Amino acid sequence: MSKKQKAATAWVVVIIAFLGGCALANVQNKVPPCIDVIMAYFNIGPTDAGWLTSVFTIMGMVTAIPASWLMRKLGAKWIGVISLGCAAVGSLIGVFSTTLTLLMISRVIEGVGVGIIAVVGPSLISMWFPPEKRGLPMGLWGSWMMVSQTLLFFLAGSVTLSFGWQGVWWFTFAFCVVVLVLYTWKVDVPPEGTPNYSEAEDESSYSFSQGFKSPSTWILTLAGLIFTFCCFGFATYISLYWAEVFFDGDMNPSNWWVSVMYALEIPIVILIGWMLNHVRLGRRRYVGVIGFALYTFILFFCFRMDNPAMLLPFIIIYPFLEGSIPTVYWTLCPSTARKPEYAGVALGVLNIGLNIGTLLGPPVTGFFIENYGWAAATIPLAVASVLGAITFIFVKTYDHRPEKGTAA
Repeated sequence: MSKKQKAATAWVVVIIAFLGGCALANVQNKVPPCIDVIMAYFNIGPTDAGWLTSVFTIMGMVTAIPASWLMRKLGAKWIGVISLGCAAVGSLIGVFSTTLTLLMISRVIEGVGVGIIAVVGPSLISMWFPPEKRGLPMGLWGSWMMVSQTLLFFLAGSVTLSFGWQGVWWFTFAFCVVVLVLYTWKVDVPPEGTPNYSEAEDESSYSFSQGFKSPSTWILTLAGLIFTFCCFGFATYISLYWAEVFFDGDMNPSNWWVSVMYALEIPIVILIGWMLNHVRLGRRRYVGVIGFALYTFILFFCFRMDNPAMLLPFIIIYPFLEGSIPTVYWTLCPSTARKPEYAGVALGVLNIGLNIGTLLGPPVTGFFIENYGWAAATIPLAVASVLGAITFIFVKTYDHRPEKGTAA
């Protein structure tokens, strides 16, 4: 395979892996755009609705580490297929759920999928691209949640009006099936001889437990946990808040504006990824520090905004502040492993943190909303964001090029 063919194949793999991430993100994010309908259908309040969003992540935590181990045994392709298959099955069960318990169970099954894909996608990128060129593809990967949120908040209103909340579940099921076919057809690992393919040269020297011994991986994981706590606490309720404050309880225009906000974030995270290609590996963490520091201010403001004139500026500013953080942690994570063959383990550890944050963010935010009001809910989000900025300062990365052996 020529150099040009390898580059083309690498981008095909990245794009399909990205679509796989979008498919799983659709499954994860389908509650907030129709949260008012679900709350009425099952007669539940904001706290229970928050758990319906976050319970999805329980299996994501359980499967994150096994995913990195299974990927070495079965290969990235078939692990991705399993991920998409679980998401499709869980969505199908959810469509026919008539009790909150059964819907919760279906969300746990779906969570198996996201726990795997969040390891597989970045692992494929780290296999196909050397560290100095991972910024742009990781930037694309880092936009998977934003693409999903844009799509769902844009479509969910009309779909829910026509088919109920079940229509959104049918849409996510169909999306998973289409991407599953593409994944089976085109995704694979690089050919032998690709220098950045993260496999141990001597399989007998590979020790899975060694992958857990990098303190930097755990520090980055804490930063990722804090981010998902903040962003999912915000994303779960922001459309409901805008509907109550600006649109007389109508979720349709509120969902549309949320969709616009996340649509703006897509090119922003890709641009930030491209910019990271031009930042030295050891300095990339400071993009996360600055991102978190600025993110704090808009989180403190998010559920206090009551002037309609502030809606458009908020929608324009928010994507820049949120978008920088996941782009940085996805790009840095493989390099927090002491050796390149442990990049998959590092991604599994990071994914545990991301799922813990996603698990806690919505119900904690919902608890504050339900018991103390909207403004009080901004306090835990803003405090957490400050801690995230501090945490990023201590992230250390390793240069995995053969001629390098020291920490950057």
